[in-house]
Amino acid sequence: MQILPSSVINYKKIKVGVISFFLKNKSIILPFIVILFFISLYFLIDFSSQSLVAHDEGLYARRARLIESSNNWFSPPFPSPHHKTLGSYWFIALSIRLFGNSELSLRLPSILSSFLCLITSYLIALEITNKKSALISLFSLSSMPLWIQYSRYASPDIPFVFCILLVILFFLKSLDSSEYVRQYFYIFLSGLFVSTSFFVRSYMAFVPLIGLAPFIFYHLFRRDYIFKILFCSGIVCGSIPTCLNLYFSFQKFGIIGITNLFNFAKKQAVGDFGFDNIIIAPLNFIYLTFPIGIFLFILFVFTKSNNKINYPLLTYFYPFLSLILLLSMSTSYPHYYLFLLPSLSILFSVYLTSYKFRLTFSKLIIRYLLLIIVVFISSTILFIFFNYKDYLIQYSNGNDLIVYILASFLLLSYITSIRYLFDINNIGFNLISFLYNIIIPQYISLSLFYNFGVLGNPNNNIKLFIKDENITSIINSNTIYLLSVDSKVETLLSYYLPNAKIVDNFNEIRMYNYVITSDRVFLDKFDHKQVLKAIKKFDKHILLRKVSK
Repeated sequence: MQILPSSVINYKKIKVGVISFFLKNKSIILPFIVILFFISLYFLIDFSSQSLVAHDEGLYARRARLIESSNNWFSPPFPSPHHKTLGSYWFIALSIRLFGNSELSLRLPSILSSFLCLITSYLIALEITNKKSALISLFSLSSMPLWIQYSRYASPDIPFVFCILLVILFFLKSLDSSEYVRQYFYIFLSGLFVSTSFFVRSYMAFVPLIGLAPFIFYHLFRRDYIFKILFCSGIVCGSIPTCLNLYFSFQKFGIIGITNLFNFAKKQAVGDFGFDNIIIAPLNFIYLTFPIGIFLFILFVFTKSNNKINYPLLTYFYPFLSLILLLSMSTSYPHYYLFLLPSLSILFSVYLTSYKFRLTFSKLIIRYLLLIIVVFISSTILFIFFNYKDYLIQYSNGNDLIVYILASFLLLSYITSIRYLFDINNIGFNLISFLYNIIIPQYISLSLFYNFGVLGNPNNNIKLFIKDENITSIINSNTIYLLSVDSKVETLLSYYLPNAKIVDNFNEIRMYNYVITSDRVFLDKFDHKQVLKAIKKFDKHILLRKVSK
């Protein structure tokens, strides 16, 4: 049969049409592809390679599952008074209700909240500075190691940061909106998330809220009386879940159900003050926010910003006061600083996009300081490559090829970034290009390290033990007794095992059909071979089954 020429597909014509369409719309298509790739690094995660981190992730997972299974969303389902409001577990518990017990459901609230935080932080930066600075702040925030880590961590920290950012964004929207209805709506929402943040993160909400107080009070007291009423009304409405939580806690445990919450806050904030906070905390902050933390410090010392800032109390005073409060606390963990990272990225973008040198030799110093940092990081990567190859293979859990590819990608980005510090190929001194050349590969590399379990997977042996087919059939249909188990392992097993009970009486070991314990206990104190049979070992622990007679 003869095919008519009109029915033949003209591939060359289609190709020309596609290329023409792309060239005409590249200003839309290219950003869309970049955004799609950016989003994919958040959500394309191999959850078979993920395991919970003890203690925190295990504790949050276990408590959230208890809330979900008991349906006690306001009344604490715990046997003793708890030191946190139940909002700390709500998002994880809701995710468990929707998606079941898995690392995906436990970490999904942080993943989604982190992505929404980036959007919210970008919108805040637009209100404070300009589009160029806002874009730099977005990429800066997403590349920070501490942010990447907790964006995939089963905890309320990132949802809490999202609440604080919403307080700021809605307050700024209420100031900038030209319509009264919108102003009233935004100021109410700002107050709503003030109290919601306390329900999500308990006492830790006081630190950013105290830092925001001068900015909020300065602008609020300049507005009409109705704005103050609506802001306070939002706070009252947002306090309803907290009030219900405290009421039911009082009903169950008495006054200690309320005071325990604030006693824990007092212990964390005003205990024995350690001067190591003043030294170690800033070093951790620079390390966990690399390279933004150290770059900002260099820019702050040797340059000054020419950018016009609309809200200096928010841009400068809020992070400074909050940082002072954190350094003054008796106990301060790295994740306490998470809410400061969006402000840090915005402040950094303000300096980077428009600056002038403080001294005549400032440019030369900045150039060689950054060169030293690049050479040091590159040398460190190469040193690890050549001296710890076996350790890398073991640590990568079988993903050593990914480790080598991504580490080489990082190394290449640091080396090629040098051309923006010196006049190589007529490029010249360009700090913005230098930054992008480092933070984008860092964001890609660290995200993929976490996505494939090279990082954030410290208890892979426990996960493999649980997923073993023979073990799965046992733990799903039997009660597993945990005896003399390491506390961190005990925390994780209490979540992973649906029927697990912690026991302390060593003499009653013959009564239990299945026991997990440290093998050293039995070697030293008990001839277990006559009573219990070893089924499987993991780390320093062993699963034993009662011998039938």
